[in-house]
Amino acid sequence: MKSTSKYALLFACLLALAGLLFLAVPNLAAQQDAPPVIGDADDNFNPPPCDYNDTFYKDNGLDPNSPFNVGRFGTSRQTGPPATGSQKNWVADSNCVTKDPNRRNFRILATTGGNADDGNSPFTNGTPETVEFISILSFVTKQDAFESSYSRTVGAIHGGLDGDQQNAGTTISITPGPDPDTGATSVNPRGISMQGIVSNFEGYAALKQILPNGTFAGNPCAADMQSPLAPPTPCFPVNTVNTVFTPNLRQDWRFATNRNAMDGSDNNCISTDTSVCPNGVSDSPYGYFCDDLLGMWILTYFWFTQPPNTTDPVCAPIFAAIGAKNGFTTDGTPIILTAFELNTELEANGCGAEGKENVDGSDGGAVWLVCPAIPDPRAGAIALDAFLDQVHQSNGAPQNITLLIDFLSLKIFGVFPNELTLSQKSQLNSSVAAATAAQ
Repeated sequence: MKSTSKYALLFACLLALAGLLFLAVPNLAAQQDAPPVIGDADDNFNPPPCDYNDTFYKDNGLDPNSPFNVGRFGTSRQTGPPATGSQKNWVADSNCVTKDPNRRNFRILATTGGNADDGNSPFTNGTPETVEFISILSFVTKQDAFESSYSRTVGAIHGGLDGDQQNAGTTISITPGPDPDTGATSVNPRGISMQGIVSNFEGYAALKQILPNGTFAGNPCAADMQSPLAPPTPCFPVNTVNTVFTPNLRQDWRFATNRNAMDGSDNNCISTDTSVCPNGVSDSPYGYFCDDLLGMWILTYFWFTQPPNTTDPVCAPIFAAIGAKNGFTTDGTPIILTAFELNTELEANGCGAEGKENVDGSDGGAVWLVCPAIPDPRAGAIALDAFLDQVHQSNGAPQNITLLIDFLSLKIFGVFPNELTLSQKSQLNSSVAAATAAQ
């Protein structure tokens, strides 16, 4: 991210805080009616997601027209995964710019569901499993998509009756680096690169490991990502951005959103006053809403090094225990919801692995995702024509029924299920039944 006016950053942080307060106190922001009146202006506080305009991308260090920034919604992929049948991933909407000048007039209909890593997300709605919704905008396949240099002056004023209104404005800029943490060659005046910021936020993709011929692939088809715990072949493909579309996933996405300035989980402390920051200034790993303004994630693949029917004396009991708690994927392996399950239970015992694609683009697939999370999915953020992008079992049933229930409640009533009246809950149950029957 580049240097911007301190007031612009403060405004972004306040917007994020407003969303968090709205979650904690439903009547605070949108002045919800009890029960909510659908279509009421005060019940449409949060606009649905639209693509960013080119200037906003560039102001935040990413070239929107780079050949390594692919599949941009609003420019391409109106149909096809994640949309199915007659669905469209996005539609033209002239209200986008009216509601947010940093957007362009293409509204995203595909609403991808997932889970917060460890359930400590800023979007939590009080349930043990924290559901989240993101909006896919594009995929970045190589670090060259991040700008190497940029400069734009904003807020300049020259005028007034007596010429007394003068302001040179603020320069948004990036210059050659390097960023010592990432090796990226473009940094803002603080010496930080956009690549470095967004690489702190992980989106976990769980690609299917059971191949079409029924064999189990214990590693990705990229030599630099493979774990020595499993044979290199057969392998599952990771060489195109299409591999991370939902039809190729064994379970829904996981998002490491537990680095948020609003709740202090980013561990930042930026005061030189030792009474405020006794351990000194700490400016990383940054806050998702106040630093990662494009809502990007670095894509982290995670996989099992043993097949679902393993008899391994260590891995088999672990698989069974996690599966009994979380359920099982389309592969028959257990659904992984937390960092503890992945890192401590699977990887530490040689039962799982994770890896990222090479930032130089040599692996061929997506390295980063431009997929901003919806800060508060209530009060209009999920429009009536949006559709849910989630993993389904082989029988067509949603793998995670909680995602579907929350999505339909938000779409129809603008609130989470625990905020509905008895009458609305009855209507929601009917809608869920109809949706599952149609699968």
